[in-house]
Amino acid sequence: MTSETEILASFDKIVAEQNNAVVVETQNRKIDEIPVGFELRRDGVYRSIFRGKEWEWVKVCSSLKVVALIRDGAGSEWGRLLEWTDLDGRLHQWAMPVRLLAGDGTEYREHLLDDGLVIEPGRQARDGLHSYIAVCKPAARATAVSRLGWHDKLFVLPDAVFGAPPNGERVILQTSQPTEHTLRQQGTLEGWKKEVGARCKGNSRLIHTVSSAFAAPLIYLVGEESGGFNLVGPSSIGKTTLILAGGSVCGGGGIAGYRRQWRATANALESVAATHCDILLPLDEISQVSGREAGEAAYLLANGSGKARARRDGSGRPTVKWRSFFISTGEITLADRVAEDGRRRATAGQGVRVIDIPADAGAGLGCFENLHGEKDGDAFARKLRDTTEREYGTPLRAYLKEIAQEQDPTEIAEWVRKVRGEFVKEVQITLADGQVQRVLGRFALVAAAGELATKLNITGWKEGDAIAAVAKCFAAWLDRRGSTGPAEIAAGISQIGRFFEQHGQSRFADFYGGDGERPIANRCGFKRQEDGKTEYYVLPESFRSELCAGLDVYAIARECIRLGLLIPASDGKPQRPERIPALLGETEKKRVYHFTSAIIGDLANEQAATAAA
Repeated sequence: MTSETEILASFDKIVAEQNNAVVVETQNRKIDEIPVGFELRRDGVYRSIFRGKEWEWVKVCSSLKVVALIRDGAGSEWGRLLEWTDLDGRLHQWAMPVRLLAGDGTEYREHLLDDGLVIEPGRQARDGLHSYIAVCKPAARATAVSRLGWHDKLFVLPDAVFGAPPNGERVILQTSQPTEHTLRQQGTLEGWKKEVGARCKGNSRLIHTVSSAFAAPLIYLVGEESGGFNLVGPSSIGKTTLILAGGSVCGGGGIAGYRRQWRATANALESVAATHCDILLPLDEISQVSGREAGEAAYLLANGSGKARARRDGSGRPTVKWRSFFISTGEITLADRVAEDGRRRATAGQGVRVIDIPADAGAGLGCFENLHGEKDGDAFARKLRDTTEREYGTPLRAYLKEIAQEQDPTEIAEWVRKVRGEFVKEVQITLADGQVQRVLGRFALVAAAGELATKLNITGWKEGDAIAAVAKCFAAWLDRRGSTGPAEIAAGISQIGRFFEQHGQSRFADFYGGDGERPIANRCGFKRQEDGKTEYYVLPESFRSELCAGLDVYAIARECIRLGLLIPASDGKPQRPERIPALLGETEKKRVYHFTSAIIGDLANEQAATAAA
C-alpha cells in the first residue's frame, strides 16, 4: 500500500515540476504561465487528478491556448483571448468575455464545440476546462472593443485592425460568442476592379451603390448622420444586382453573399445594425417587412441606438449603439409601405432618413445604362452577379488601409468635406428646405467617397465619374419628390385637396341653406357657388381633426394663405369671421377657414407640388 507520506511527496513533486517547468510558447512567442495542476501539450490540455493511490494526467480537451488577457480602455470588460485548431487544421480565435464563467459554462462550451474544440466527456473535463480558462494568466495583454468600426483612429473588423494602437497593444473585438460575419474576402483588388468596378462605368445606379459602400466608413470622420437609400422600382430590373455589387466592396461568400434581408422585426434589426457599424448594410426587399415595422426600422437604423431595456432588478442595460449607412431595395417606397399599415403615414423625418431613389435609370435597360457588350440587361445582371461571387471583400480592406494606416484620418476628412462642398455648389439648389439640404448632404458624401476611392486607385474609375453618377441619382430623387420645400407641407396641402375632392358634395351644406330635405351627415362646413366656382367654409374643429389630421395645423394654414388657397381675416389670421345664413342667420358671424375654388383640381396639385419652393 502507498503510505500517506508517499502520496504527499508525489503531490509535492508534481507541484514543483509544474511551478518550475510547465510553460508554453504562444503564438506571439511570449512565455505564459499554466495554472498549477494543468499541462498544455501538443494534443491537448491535461489536468492532474489524484485517483486512488496516485496522481494521473487526465485529458480535458484538445489543445487550447489562452493567448492574452483582454480588457477595455477603462479597465473593465475583462476577457480571455482563446486559440485552438479544429479537426481539419483550421485555426480559431475567440475573445471570450470572462462574465461567461459566472455560470456553469454551458454557453461558452457550446460556442467552443461549435467551432471545433474537442472537449472530453464527463464532469471532470468540464470543470477542468472551466478552471483552466479562469486561472490562466498569460503575459500578453490586449485591448478589447465591443463593436466593429472606428475607435478613435483605429478601424476594427472581426479579423483585422487598421491603424496603429496608441499604446502599442493589440486591439481585439470581444463578443459573447464567436463572431459570424460576411466580411470575408476572395480574389484580388485588381480582379475586383476588372470584373466589378469596370462594369460600373457608365451606370449611375451602380456607381452610386458602390460609392455608398465607401461612404459608410466616412460618416464618423466627417460627423455625418446615419441613414440610407431605398432603390425603388418594379421587379426584375436589376435592383438586387445593385446591392450585390455594392456589397462586394465589403465581403461576400455563402448563398446570399454580403446582402441581408428586411424580413426581420425592428428588435432583430438592432443586432444586424450593430454588426455593420461604419460598414455598408445592404437590405433587400423592403416589402418583406410590415408597414408598422418599416417605419420603426427607419428611425432605428438612422438614429444609431437600440431600445433602452431594464435588467431584472430594474437597472438599465447598456444600450446598443452604432453608426449606420444602408442601401435598401423594394418595389414600393418607404411611405407606401408604412401607409399599408392603415393606421399610419410616413413622416418627413423618415423620408429624410431613408431616401427613395428611382432604381430605373431611364435608359430602357432597367437599373443600367451601359451593358458593356452584353445583349440585354438580364445578361449583364447575370454576368455582374457571377463576378461578385468570385471577387469580393478586397476593396474595403484596401480602402481602410489607406485611410487608417498610411494617412492621417483628419486629412482625409478635410479632403472629403472639400469635395462635398464642391458637389453641393455644382448642384446649385436654391431656396431649398432644410430637408432637401440634408438629403443633398448625404448624396454629396457618397459622391466624395466614390471620388476618394478613385483617388486611392481602388475603383478603376476616372476622376469625376462618381460625382456625375451621384448627381444624376440626386436629380432623379428630386424629380420624384416634386419640390424643394418641406415634404410635410406639400403632403398636407395634397391631403386637404383630397378631402375636398372626396367630400365636397356630401359633407358641405349649402351656404344659404338651400339643401331642402337632403340631410348632410357629418357636416364639416358650407359651400357657396359664385360665378361658376365653388368656395368652401370649413368649421374650425373639422379643419383641425379631419382635414389636417396628423399635420401642423398652423403651418399648413399659413402656407395655404401664401399660395392663395385660403383667404385670411383682415388681421392676417387663418380664421375669418363670416355671416353664414344657413348656420346663424344674416346677423351673427362664425369664424371659419375660407377656401377658394383653387383648392380643388389641377391648380391645387400644382400648388402642392411647389409648396414653399
